[in-house]
Amino acid sequence: MVIPISRSRKLFVRGPISVNQILEFSKYGINAIRIFLYIRMQEGKLVSAGELLPKEHTFIKLDNKNLEAIVGVHKSNKWDRLRALEQNNLIELKVNGTGKAPEAKIKVPCLH
Repeated sequence: MVIPISRSRKLFVRGPISVNQILEFSKYGINAIRIFLYIRMQEGKLVSAGELLPKEHTFIKLDNKNLEAIVGVHKSNKWDRLRALEQNNLIELKVNGTGKAPEAKIKVPCLH
């Protein structure tokens, strides 16, 4: 899947994307899907570097600057979506203290 960010730069999600995961995240709006794609892109970098297995998930830092620049989730929408996703067991959230970027891990199974 190619997500065009600008004319000169494209970002990729490495490996297969689970339709089940996208369907579950889509129930919570476009920003939830964008958060999912951001996490998968960052995991893809780890898979490419050999630090993560292709179907594994790990905690990914969700800082405001990159989340908005890469997938378009503004900081005013971020926490609302993260709380909704955590309450519905789609992600596991680690908050590292006040003023620190949270880390999220996808919990929804791939089913393939």
